Amino acid sequence: MTYPKYHPLPHRPTPRHGPSPLTYVLLIAVPALAAVAALRPR
Repeated sequence: MTYPKYHPLPHRPTPRHGPSPLTYVLLIAVPALAAVAALRPR
């Protein structure tokens, strides 16, 4: 009885997704809200 040759599966790096869309929304919204608060007439 002979066994088939062992072929290990190629190692695939885990796909890296970029930052979530929420990160981009916060990066734009937070400075905008700070600017509006700073420029508001008192």
